Amino acid sequence: MRVRMRLGGGNVTRIKAVIAGMPRQEKLPALPSGLPQTLVRELQHVTSESSQQILSIVARYWTGTLAGSAGPAREENARLRKQVEDLENEALASAERLAQAESQHDETGRALKQLGQEKADLSQSLGSLQSALRNAESDFRAAQRLIDSFERNRREDRDEIRSLQKRIEGLVGEIGALKAKASGGQPKVRARGAKASGSRPR
Repeated sequence: MRVRMRLGGGNVTRIKAVIAGMPRQEKLPALPSGLPQTLVRELQHVTSESSQQILSIVARYWTGTLAGSAGPAREENARLRKQVEDLENEALASAERLAQAESQHDETGRALKQLGQEKADLSQSLGSLQSALRNAESDFRAAQRLIDSFERNRREDRDEIRSLQKRIEGLVGEIGALKAKASGGQPKVRARGAKASGSRPR
């Protein structure tokens, strides 16, 4: 504490460490009681001067230590301050990137929502198209059945027409034979030709 008061400040722990690291001097033996007072005063004066010199040495050592450590401390402080500024700049850049990412996330969310709506619309349209396709297929099958029915009826009509033609040809032959019998002669070739010409009516 006396060293600290002499220096005008300082860390007590640091001062104690410095003093503890200094070489120790052997303790002077106690002065004999039978010495003259003048010699005792002289010895006390020498002891006091020695104490002052020790304090002066400690003060110079402490001042040199502070001066020697102040430069690196300032450099370290400047380095730390620069590092803090860099970290602050990085934090600001990170905040800006975060804001951009959030904005992109919002835009992506809106785009996904729009895509979802479009997908729902497309699904609905696809359902409508599939229903229309099923109806068209049903109509096509009905039309095909109708066409098959027409073709079948047409074949039946054709067969019936052929049968009628054969019957007509037979009737025409019978009529020709009856006419020939009625006229008293044999049937002529002309009648047969007439029969042939009448065999394919339109």
